[in-house]
Amino acid sequence: MVTKMASTVMYGPLQLLVIGFGQAALPLDFVNQLRRVRDDGIVRLVDAVYAAKDEHGDLTQIRVTDFSTEEMSHFGILAGALFGHGAAGDEGVVLGAVLGEMAAESREIGLDSDDMDEIADRIPRGTSAAFILMEHLWAIGLKESLRNTNGAVLASGWLTPATLIKLGEESALAAAADNR
Repeated sequence: MVTKMASTVMYGPLQLLVIGFGQAALPLDFVNQLRRVRDDGIVRLVDAVYAAKDEHGDLTQIRVTDFSTEEMSHFGILAGALFGHGAAGDEGVVLGAVLGEMAAESREIGLDSDDMDEIADRIPRGTSAAFILMEHLWAIGLKESLRNTNGAVLASGWLTPATLIKLGEESALAAAADNR
């Protein structure tokens, strides 16, 4: 049941980014770049929360989504059903769907108010953080082609400069161990 429901709705791959900023002021360059990729149809914000704590400890939060109320409801039901299936098999599907719809109605799909309270306690004064759950629209066609050809993503990740450095270090250690 869940597999059939999930296969009839096509979302792009979802990614959660957590980004810290060394200032409480909203970083306009970042906002402009995020706006550009949204306007160009590259990504869509499922749920994005920006939280800033000023020098006095006062918290400011901004929440944004590109989903309509109806889209958020469908997404919440599907995500909740899948989560419920993973947690309790077929018996968990209905309860998960109901809870997912409730979360969607409160517009708290990614981070709820309890999560935000905990995060607020951890953000140092004078800094800020962004929590962005985004859908990669550009990849929907690739995802559809995988589904249509019985393909599957076997692994994915980001190659960053730090990742390449770590891979180089591990390679050097492996080579040194082989030379012993």
